[in-house]
Amino acid sequence: PRATTAMTPLRSLLLLLLGVVAQARVEPSTKIGFADTQSGQPLVGVGVRKKGPIKVYGVGLYVDSMGSKMSLSKYKKYKEDQSALPKSFFEDLVCGGFGKTLVLKMAYGVTKEKIAGALGDSIKPRLPAGSSRQSVVEFEQLLLDGCEKYAKDGRAGAGTCFTFGVRGSNLGVEVNGKKVGVVHSKPLCQALLNCYFDAKTVSQGLRDTCAQGILEML
Repeated sequence: PRATTAMTPLRSLLLLLLGVVAQARVEPSTKIGFADTQSGQPLVGVGVRKKGPIKVYGVGLYVDSMGSKMSLSKYKKYKEDQSALPKSFFEDLVCGGFGKTLVLKMAYGVTKEKIAGALGDSIKPRLPAGSSRQSVVEFEQLLLDGCEKYAKDGRAGAGTCFTFGVRGSNLGVEVNGKKVGVVHSKPLCQALLNCYFDAKTVSQGLRDTCAQGILEML
């Protein structure tokens, strides 16, 4: 019993240090922390999604290290002058075949219907002309199902975490670390990424820090 008691402060310190390591980067506006890696992918940038004055969620992007270097190495020359980075960089980031993971952490609580509808509304105008919107319906349903099963009170409350893993034409959805399902649609994958990386980005901070983070990695 004595040994257990003596070890308690040390264990607490170790757990605290592990927590600091696991949440190594903080999005400055929301103070939300993001782990350095997600399923082996390094974190390359963070940002915030705002709706008027409300900070809705913090967002981070993780990418496959080797794949991103192979696809984006031609932009290495812009490392010293990010302002000259052409828009093709973001197009190649979105369309490149390497794996990417978006992690959204709610800073402001909303209903599951609200977050599903908001993400769907951002995606729809970014789908190619004439493409089916059925994939968006499936995506929104996964968000609703995931919140119902794995989020407190079935809501997208503050602290709720959504993970969107893009692998080729597959978009995997997790809520609070629990797998919900996969939507098979390349247009959906690219439209979701373009919400953050096209010229009308919903999070300029994420766009800018990801460019910097990826260039530093090349």
